[in-house]
Amino acid sequence: MIGQTVYSKSFSLSLCFIAALSSSACQNIQSNSKVIASVFNASTNVQKKFIDRHAPEVLVQTNIVYLQNPALHLDIYQPHDIAALGIRPTVVWIHGGGWISGSKEHARGYFKRLADQGYNVVSVEYQFAPQMIYPEQLLQINQALKFISEHAKIYHIDARRMYLAGDSAGANLASHYAALISNPDFSRQSAITPFIQREQIKGLILHCGIYDLNAFINTAPDKVKLIEWGIVNLVQAYTGNKKDDADFLKSISPIQYLTVNYPPVFISGGNKDFLTQTQSVPFVNALLRQKIPVTEVFYPESKEFLVHEYQFMMGKKASQQTFQQTIQFIQKYSASALLSNF
Repeated sequence: MIGQTVYSKSFSLSLCFIAALSSSACQNIQSNSKVIASVFNASTNVQKKFIDRHAPEVLVQTNIVYLQNPALHLDIYQPHDIAALGIRPTVVWIHGGGWISGSKEHARGYFKRLADQGYNVVSVEYQFAPQMIYPEQLLQINQALKFISEHAKIYHIDARRMYLAGDSAGANLASHYAALISNPDFSRQSAITPFIQREQIKGLILHCGIYDLNAFINTAPDKVKLIEWGIVNLVQAYTGNKKDDADFLKSISPIQYLTVNYPPVFISGGNKDFLTQTQSVPFVNALLRQKIPVTEVFYPESKEFLVHEYQFMMGKKASQQTFQQTIQFIQKYSASALLSNF
C-alpha cells in the first residue's frame, strides 16, 4: 500500500512539474521533449521498481536484434517449461511514454507475470519523437512483427496466435497498427504495407491509450488543463509540428478506420485518468458500432485511486482483477483460434 501511494505521488509530482515548465521560456519542441521525457522516465523508473517486486522468475532473453539499421531490439519473456509446452500464444507489447520516451524494460515485472501464466511476451523497442516522427514508429513495429513471425519456431512462438498490446502511447501504436492490417484502404492511404496478416493477430490488449489525436488535443478536462502544454508538445513531437492540422490528426487516428475485420479488443483505463472518458470510452463506443468484440474493464464506482497506467500497480485490487481478465481474454481467443484450425 505504501509503495502504491509513493508511486501515485510520484506520478502527480511529474504532472505538476510538467505544468510548471509550461510557463518557462523553453518553447522549442526538441528541448521541450527532452525535458518532458526526463520527467516521464524519472516517474517510470520509480514505477518499474514496484512492478518488479514479487515478480516470478521466468526465462528472459534480452536485446535480440530485430532490425540492423537503425539497431533496434526486443526482449522475450517465457515460461520456464517453454520447451516442453511447445509453441505458445504470444503477447507483443509496445511500451508507452508519450511517443518521446519509455523503455521496453519498463514493465518487465508485469511481463514476467504474463509469462508465468504460460505465454510468451515480446517487448519491442522503437525510436522516439521528435527525432523520428510518424510513421517511423509504426514502420519499426512492422519490422518487429515480421521478425517475430519469421523466427517464431526458434522462440516457441505460435505466429498464428499473437496479441498486440500496449500502454498509453503504446496502445495508440498497437491500435493504429491493427487498423492497418484490418483495413486495406487505410493501409493504402497510409502507404504502409503490413508484413503480417490480420489472421495472425487474435486480439488487442489496450491500456490507458490514445485513439483519437484530435480529441487528445481538445478534450482534456479543466482539472488537468495545467498539463495541456505537455499534451500539445507530445502531439507536436510525434506528428512533426502538425498539432493544428485537424484533418491530419484524424487521418492517423485509429478510431476513424475501424471495420468489422478489426481484432477483438480488451481495453481498460483508470477512474482517475482523464483518458478513460475522453479516449477509451469513445473508442469502445466506436468499436461496438462496428460490432467488434470488446472486453471493457473500467472502474467508475471503485474507491481505489486508479491513475494513468494503474494496471501495472499490482498491489491494487482493480489491477489484479484486470490482470486476471486479461488472461481470460487471451485464453478465450486462443482457444477459439485453435478450434477454427480444425
